[in-house]
Amino acid sequence: MDFLKDLNEEQKRAVIHKEGPALVLAGAGSGKTRVITYRIGYLIDILGEKPSSILAVTFTNKAADEMKERIYKLISTPIRGIWMGTFHSMCARILREYSEKTPYSRNFVIYDARDQRNLLKRILKRLDIRDKKLNDRYIQRTISNLKNRLIDEYDFEPLSLEQEKIKVVYQEYQKRLKENNAMDFDDLLFNVDRLLGGNRKVKEELNERFKHKLVDEYQDTNHAQYEILKKISKKHKDLFVVGDDDQSIYGFRGADINNILDFEDDFPDTSVYRLERNYRSTQRILRAASSVVKNNYQRKGKTLWTERRNGTKLTLFSTLSENGEARKILYFLKKELKTHKKQNILIAYRTNAQSRAIEDALLAEKIPYTIVGGLRFYQRKEIKDLLAYIKFLVNKRDSISLWRIIDIPRRGIGRLRRSRIEQTAREKGITIWEATQKLGRDDPNLSNFVELIKSLEGISKVDELIRAIIDKTGYIELLKEEDTIESESRIENIFELVSSVKDFTKKEGKYSPEDFLTEVNLRTDIDEWTKSDSVNLMTLHNTKGLEFPVVFITGLSEDILPHYRSLKDGNLEEERRLFYVGITRAKEKVYLSYFKKRGSGWGGERMLIPSRFLQELPPGDVQDLDEQLKRDKFVQEKKERFLNEWVKHPIFGRGRILEVINGDKFLISFDGIKKIIKRRFFE
Repeated sequence: MDFLKDLNEEQKRAVIHKEGPALVLAGAGSGKTRVITYRIGYLIDILGEKPSSILAVTFTNKAADEMKERIYKLISTPIRGIWMGTFHSMCARILREYSEKTPYSRNFVIYDARDQRNLLKRILKRLDIRDKKLNDRYIQRTISNLKNRLIDEYDFEPLSLEQEKIKVVYQEYQKRLKENNAMDFDDLLFNVDRLLGGNRKVKEELNERFKHKLVDEYQDTNHAQYEILKKISKKHKDLFVVGDDDQSIYGFRGADINNILDFEDDFPDTSVYRLERNYRSTQRILRAASSVVKNNYQRKGKTLWTERRNGTKLTLFSTLSENGEARKILYFLKKELKTHKKQNILIAYRTNAQSRAIEDALLAEKIPYTIVGGLRFYQRKEIKDLLAYIKFLVNKRDSISLWRIIDIPRRGIGRLRRSRIEQTAREKGITIWEATQKLGRDDPNLSNFVELIKSLEGISKVDELIRAIIDKTGYIELLKEEDTIESESRIENIFELVSSVKDFTKKEGKYSPEDFLTEVNLRTDIDEWTKSDSVNLMTLHNTKGLEFPVVFITGLSEDILPHYRSLKDGNLEEERRLFYVGITRAKEKVYLSYFKKRGSGWGGERMLIPSRFLQELPPGDVQDLDEQLKRDKFVQEKKERFLNEWVKHPIFGRGRILEVINGDKFLISFDGIKKIIKRRFFE
């Protein structure tokens, strides 16, 4: 029980929760990660529960890794058997374990967003759908939303001609995924829900296995995740969820805030614990954030407090344009860099496009910066190429990966040969790989590719496999021949990939290519980000769970934050929560900025007004530089109006004003004799 002394009373009550469902409403900076960590430590070290009986779901894989380290430091007990990771990684693990109960084999591959779009493009071309609105991205989002609501390709009921086309694409898409032995991210959840709903034995086994279930960031769970939790909590009711309704910001991904708002109704006999003490921010920052979010109706309500003193006011300023805003940010940034390291400063924005002007300003001043959410490491061309080789070797039915690698590096397999392969596969009713092998008997170009793949087939360890792929394809040698700065950068990236494989095998003790691919495919932007000696740039969505001494929130104009699309869709409250999340990332100082004019494309411009959220901030906690400038200008104009004016004094006679002192005194010359006299004497 010794480690419980590190907790405050609210945290301790939650950690030693007896049994049954528990809802921990954890405000920003209140130590929710600590509560989950100590709860797991308490279950293992004090109650003697087996790690294998615990399922802990985190928002990112990075959070899971950090939590494992904290638990080990806390109780000094191996926790290897614990199930810990994101919902998607947990579901991938379940689907591999019970693959014989599904239409997929154990070595299924996971398609990322780009793989999905490539498949959808092929389907749209084959179905001859050329509607501009029905593009691959739009259909991808639509299918994702349907899967998150657990609506399959047959249950989907179209309400328009457009939706009828989408249903046809959806059905073909799912058919092709099964043919390729592939799943997309949403399938991982969808298929586990189907598995639990359709197989009583699997459901009972998982109910028996997971005695204790802990879920972080519960406010961002979607309908599919909610259903999975319900299904695996039938026997053991110990469902311990931690979240903050005021930080539910992923509605566009299908997250349902009602999961946390209605938790007590959905799980009777719930114990509710409120973590309201904030350890991160100053009183002013908390007051400002609370003053904004209290305008939402969809919330449980809580009162955050802190022992930290008031702190400095939030600074608000405006400029005419985005470029002007970037220059002003740079001005304040330089001031902050006198007392803060670059890595301790965050510049946040609503959309990725807003970073352009800020990047230009930072580049001009040679200030290093890191963008979270730009082109991720595992999305770079050379990395995608090499990973596609591994994916195909793991799963020969994966045609998307096959088409990617068949002519990389170039081996003369162009459009004509690809068409012949596809035609042969259709006519013979065989896979793309089988058709490639068949045609390769009489085609040297295809034969060379087939031989390359066969030479790699017997390598079972992922670290040995990646080296063999690099060596046998001659990928690095070809890049060296290019002899450009870009090719050098790509070579460095390949070496970094080799290091990441090595780190994975060392950390996880796993060597199978399937395990490594699962790890890679389920990584997020934040998983790949680490603090370095540079200023941090990211969207407000990506700031979730992070903290920085100094935070800039930019683009606080109507139609940007709140975003016009969210206003159109009726999601104003989520936009307000997004602003709240941004403010509560700050420990010491917050800068808020907006611009009044923005380009609207084709050389046009449109005027913007300040965000409505700025009106919800407490005036006493905000230093409004625009108002300050107006006051300064007014005082200056008054000074200029009085300067050199002649006044008459009953004793000293006629004199001329030389200077206005502090706005309420005049320095006057009476025939060369200078006197300081209060201004009101002449009014």
